[in-house]
Amino acid sequence: MTTSVEHRLAVLIDADNISAMLADEIFKKAYSIGTPIARRAYGMVNCFNSNGGWAKAQRDFGVVARPQVSNVSKKNVADIALVIDAMEFLYRNPCEGICIVSCDSDFSALASKIREGGKAAYGMGGPKTPASFRNACTKFFELHPEGTGASTGNSKPSTPTCPRCGGKLEIAWTKSNFKCFTCASCGGMSSKIDALKKAVSSESMAEMISAAQKHEQPGCMCPSCGASMSLLKVSSGKKHIDVDVCAKCRSIWYDKGEFEVLTPQDGVLKATVSAGKAYRRETVIAVSADLRSGRLKVLNLKALNTVLRVSYHVPVPDVAPIISTLQCLRTIKVDSKTGKITIVQLKDK
Repeated sequence: MTTSVEHRLAVLIDADNISAMLADEIFKKAYSIGTPIARRAYGMVNCFNSNGGWAKAQRDFGVVARPQVSNVSKKNVADIALVIDAMEFLYRNPCEGICIVSCDSDFSALASKIREGGKAAYGMGGPKTPASFRNACTKFFELHPEGTGASTGNSKPSTPTCPRCGGKLEIAWTKSNFKCFTCASCGGMSSKIDALKKAVSSESMAEMISAAQKHEQPGCMCPSCGASMSLLKVSSGKKHIDVDVCAKCRSIWYDKGEFEVLTPQDGVLKATVSAGKAYRRETVIAVSADLRSGRLKVLNLKALNTVLRVSYHVPVPDVAPIISTLQCLRTIKVDSKTGKITIVQLKDK
């Protein structure tokens, strides 16, 4: 009588490169191969913040976090830690296979070494994972999660989610009035490439998109369209930063502080969701009542603008539409030359 030997796996996840939203699909595929006796995720500290992301995967799937801190480059330190542990599993720990979860072609050599060492080298990644990594694996699995808001393919996320920590992204605006999304948890930001047009020439932006289309270095998952972004090195003066660029929808993902490096004269206004028509209608009613009752006293357009933002907490993009509506409803009259405001009472109509 023969007994089957359990196929034990070490699942090593590049958390800087793979979204936590794929955790369920990762472990479904892992259990289809064998038993994941080790489940580790490697990434910068912000990947494991309490606001969702891989912190939730730790609870749901027993993933052991391997947060990394670097004083030089935050892009490679987690990869090195993953490789060190993979070598330990290859030569010292009892497992029959090692599964590398990443879209990064840099792990091609690691997969080849695992295979040459006599163990199965499994790979998991998105549809745009380079062929060099795919072919180096004993078997490669594409990640196509079903029933989630995002994927590594072409489906658009139902709600924007931070590709670093899995936190919810909120609408914000740059000082140049470009719409963007920010993560309150890790400080990351996403915007269209057009937000750089005051700091970067159109030729340089075209080169960025062209380089992203080549997809030589896979980046994180695009929070706007769900495609795999490309990791590019961008120069700003004497500073060099790595940003993730999506060739499909022309979005850029900046880790905390990176956008300010490229556009020091710009910056991001406070993250606050744009009000929308229903909210603006309610605000107009409240402001109209306060103006006509005398509870709100403003002398000019500039003062009204400030009061709306500070006292009524109106997002900057909604201030102008609300003032325009107040004029259309004849609640106020504005002198086009001086900006002086006159309150129109109901009986004056």
